[in-house]
Amino acid sequence: MAFQKPKKQPQFADLIGILAQTKGKTEPQLYQTVQEIINRLTQFQAVTLNEVADINNSVNNSQSSIAIIADKYASYLTALPEEVRLPNSNQLLAGIGITIDYSTPNRALISTDGDGLAGKYYDAPLTDGLVPNTELIFGLGECIIVQVPNV
Repeated sequence: MAFQKPKKQPQFADLIGILAQTKGKTEPQLYQTVQEIINRLTQFQAVTLNEVADINNSVNNSQSSIAIIADKYASYLTALPEEVRLPNSNQLLAGIGITIDYSTPNRALISTDGDGLAGKYYDAPLTDGLVPNTELIFGLGECIIVQVPNV
């Protein structure tokens, strides 16, 4: 949330009027010092309010440019978690044996290292377990294949 200025800023013009009434009654150095303090506070207040307004404009412009560039209702695959700016985004993570290369701009190359499930399991037909006369087990007319872990 951007900074919001207070409802009413303090005014220093009435202090200058009060100080002018006491001009001849006090020491000139004290009068000049207080008058300069009031002038500088007035200038500082104006500069600060302008800078805060510039910051607010910058924040509002950057938020609107994000809204223009990225549709927050669309779904995106992202390399980093970005749920705050893109509520429907999904972070793309690599699982075991998978690598994702983000080195090319606007592209993610997904590849396997060859040691995925293919190297950890082998397919074997399901049998009745009898060694001398092994028979395959069929289901709906096809041989049932199971994946056996490589040990």
